[in-house]
Amino acid sequence: MHVAICDDNVADRKHLERLLSRESDKRRDTPNILYVDSYGDKDHFLINPLKYNIIFMDMCYEKGTVEYILDALVEMGYSAPLILYSSRIDYTTIPNLPDFVVHAKKPYIPEPLPTFLALGDENVRGYVPTIFVHQSAEAISVEKDEIEYAIAAENGTTLHMLDGTRIDIDDTITDLVQILNPYEEFERVNKNGIANFKFVSAVMPFQLIMQSYYQFPISLLRYREFKFLKEEMEHFN
Repeated sequence: MHVAICDDNVADRKHLERLLSRESDKRRDTPNILYVDSYGDKDHFLINPLKYNIIFMDMCYEKGTVEYILDALVEMGYSAPLILYSSRIDYTTIPNLPDFVVHAKKPYIPEPLPTFLALGDENVRGYVPTIFVHQSAEAISVEKDEIEYAIAAENGTTLHMLDGTRIDIDDTITDLVQILNPYEEFERVNKNGIANFKFVSAVMPFQLIMQSYYQFPISLLRYREFKFLKEEMEHFN
């Protein structure tokens, strides 16, 4: 389960990281390990918040930050649980909050975390992870796990999907690297291509062979790196 901590108080953020690390240890030897990312500002968090199955948030040092983030999440179509911790600001007074918000109050303590994380577990079971890219200057959503690979094009990038369809997008291959950066299965394998290593069939010294038999030329210097990444994806799956 992917978890985000969005808190502009460094000490509180680090404390919650430790608490969640303990919760993750309890889940060892299960498929429900926690993958936790921490953010202290809204800009970095909003690069790709849709990857998260649950968010813990208190952004209280700049008035209006939480409202700004919530508006952005609603616009993106976010629907996973967001645990909003009141501290300096009483967030329960904000009108018309989205349905995915659950209220709590600081300090961060261990006792309610299993209950909150159970909400995230429910989201994992019904979650279809998507990314936002641009097509004809409009933002569109694409199911992340349906992307087999991507190739740079003259005016952007072409996404090659598992069902054989292609989606031409405005974003450059470099832009797409940033969009996909939170997902460990995607790797830029050469100047013009990104591969989803969940769908890599074989790694050869000079080429990468995809599930659809497309072949990426690769540098021999990266052969071991790509071979390890493929093995890691197989283990993860």
